[in-house]
Amino acid sequence: MPTDTCTTELYPVDTRQSQALYTAQSIAKAEHQAITELGNNGGYILMQRAAAALLKLLQQQWPAPRSILVYAGSGNNGGDGYLLAALARASGYDIRLLQHGDHSALGTTAKQAAAEAAKAGVPLVEEFAEAQLLIDALFGTGLSRPLDEPTTALISEINNSGKPVLAVDIPSGLHANSGAVMPVAVKASATLSFIGLKPGLLMQDGLDHCGELWLSPLQLSPVLASIGPICHSITANTLQGLLPERAANSHKGHYGHVLVIGGDHGYGGAAIMTAQAAVNCGAGMVSLYSRSEHISAMLSRQPEVMASSTDCAHLLQVADVIAIGPGLGRQSWGQALMVQALATNKPMLLDADALNYIAGLTETAQAALKRQNWVLTPHPGEAARLLNCSSQQIQQDRLAAVSQLQQRFGGAVLLKGAGTLICDQSGEVTLLAAASPALASGGMGDVLSGIIAALLAQGLNGAAACQLGAWLHLNASICLARQQPHPWLVATDLIPQLKLQLIN
Repeated sequence: MPTDTCTTELYPVDTRQSQALYTAQSIAKAEHQAITELGNNGGYILMQRAAAALLKLLQQQWPAPRSILVYAGSGNNGGDGYLLAALARASGYDIRLLQHGDHSALGTTAKQAAAEAAKAGVPLVEEFAEAQLLIDALFGTGLSRPLDEPTTALISEINNSGKPVLAVDIPSGLHANSGAVMPVAVKASATLSFIGLKPGLLMQDGLDHCGELWLSPLQLSPVLASIGPICHSITANTLQGLLPERAANSHKGHYGHVLVIGGDHGYGGAAIMTAQAAVNCGAGMVSLYSRSEHISAMLSRQPEVMASSTDCAHLLQVADVIAIGPGLGRQSWGQALMVQALATNKPMLLDADALNYIAGLTETAQAALKRQNWVLTPHPGEAARLLNCSSQQIQQDRLAAVSQLQQRFGGAVLLKGAGTLICDQSGEVTLLAAASPALASGGMGDVLSGIIAALLAQGLNGAAACQLGAWLHLNASICLARQQPHPWLVATDLIPQLKLQLIN
């Protein structure tokens, strides 16, 4: 089966550039449309293109002679592995195949690929200890069920081998749309995705399992463009120019007044960190309304904040943006403040216990509150309460969850997690296709709330404030984590770094 790898499309995925992301269902639709257009042997032609792209990547990253073991599943992903094996053997690789699953029931296209591998003389083996590289061609993007025990054991064996792994289309065991493992997935050194990028490659467990990411469109870019992506990724380039330039002839009133409301007894730190972050992200003025015992702590940490425990009504009247929820609690004090804040109809950010307050209302009351000038920033647990489901259900389909939240409550919604999702007022979703373990500590969400509130005060709309705020928050943590020997931060570490991120 000769092929010209010089004409094969193969691109490294640069996550610093915005990427269009497509669901597994959209990819399947594009593939089906292309197969129809290509004729009777369309599926095999696409499989040949995929194998040629895999060979090209092999020759670039792991030149021959190499000893390679291909793990071939019983679907079309395995078919890609069979054809790759045939091509690689002809190109000088010592390559062998390990079959997994019921290969007596191969589909027509995969059976044709298996015959090609047999014709090329690729040996079938039970093991190949001398292999220097493993090819994961077990499952593709159609996998939607938990893996069985033999497959789980096999994937664990691959992951424990200590050998580099090239994943075909997607690491086996990774959900293409959500990025969740089911319950394990291959940890690849590199992944070559076909036709279009799937969101699961760039969020949740996908961030840890894909390794170096590559794409081969298989000459289907026009077909896929007609279907359209589910979302786009956020990058520094897409955020350029969101923060308005400041005129020399300006004053604090031009950059908004943020009022932070929160900090019931014993929870003052959350609201204090939100206020500090708002100051350090450029809000013209920042006020804090909190319990009286937290006022001195606020002033000693950040004297620029106007802190008060009296006359919230006046502060609500003069504020431009309200950030409510951090440390608010679920007692009568916090609930009364929620009622006052919601009555203003001012631009507002809701986090933490403000979200829990909304979640506790009846559906009728929630519908009455729906508005376009607020921002909701739930983590998966809060999102689950808002949608009356489990956190696991949220994580299994984060794209659907963020869209459902926006449809139910309006405004802009930021769903936190590894691969933060943002849904704007029109329903368009964007993805921050990165994460940092340094953010895995208490208070990080409170800092993010302050960042977004400050950006709202400076004139950004809800979605833009969420996008830029999430990016600043993440990159501050990445920059700081590089400067220290341990992989964690505390939330207040981020606050001085935010000014540097805004400058850069």
